[in-house]
Amino acid sequence: MNDSNKHREKIARMEQMLSQTLEQIERAEASLKHSESAAQIEEIKEKNGRRLESAENFQREMAEERSFL
Repeated sequence: MNDSNKHREKIARMEQMLSQTLEQIERAEASLKHSESAAQIEEIKEKNGRRLESAENFQREMAEERSFL
């Protein structure tokens, strides 16, 4: 497999991970409506903050990988 294909495969995997992360954020946001305590709400918000950071990192990494194509 040549380097170009490796970069394309890595981009495809990262796109899938990004999509899953964004779906998790949406599900967590929806669950906020049903949260019973302030602690649960805070935990969901903290997790979503970390998920957003991950999503941004995926986007940066994908841009970097695309620069190699």
